[in-house]
Amino acid sequence: MGANAQTTVPTFTAAQVLTADQMNQSARTGVPVFADTTARDAAFGGSGEKTLAEGQLCYLESTDKVQFYNGTSWANLGSVTNVDRFTASGTWTVPAGVTYAVAHIRGGGGGAGDSSSGTGGSSSVAFAGGTITANGGNPANTTGTSATVAGATNSGQGAFARTTSGTYSFQASDGAEIVAGGAVTPAASITVTVGAGGTAGTNGGAAGGSGYIWIEYQV
Repeated sequence: MGANAQTTVPTFTAAQVLTADQMNQSARTGVPVFADTTARDAAFGGSGEKTLAEGQLCYLESTDKVQFYNGTSWANLGSVTNVDRFTASGTWTVPAGVTYAVAHIRGGGGGAGDSSSGTGGSSSVAFAGGTITANGGNPANTTGTSATVAGATNSGQGAFARTTSGTYSFQASDGAEIVAGGAVTPAASITVTVGAGGTAGTNGGAAGGSGYIWIEYQV
């Protein structure tokens, strides 16, 4: 622990004589300093200690963060929202001090063509509490395809197809989009899967756009 770290937040009574150590501790810092969340949680509510209440501030050496108590839980003061983007499958390592994250998940778009167009791949984030999955889009198959437009990379868009006569146009389905949050543990490795675009069909078909994942969190 640092020089300012403490293990209790005392409360004093009328006419109580304070020791030099008590006075020095009070003078060193106006905001209680704790080594970590365990020390913080143990410092309130005991015999001779202050009762934890809304508006309480503290500083954590383990994360170098100032926190406030909102009456229900502790939260970082002046938190900054960060976004990690995945354009391909991989692993997200939870940053220090992060205990909750929100995932924006988009599946791959469906492919298009005469036949044999593929369904878009599913995208997912494997939170400890359960894997969140956004399904890929359905393909579009039409006889006599003359023109196709592929879905853009990492857009989750379905491909487009038009018949030779120009009478009919078909749009493959976009990948599903899901926004969901989950509890996370600092330093944990979370598997992230980005769905591929559906494969192009026959006769000059086009592939769907691959999906994407954004993970949003505060530090």
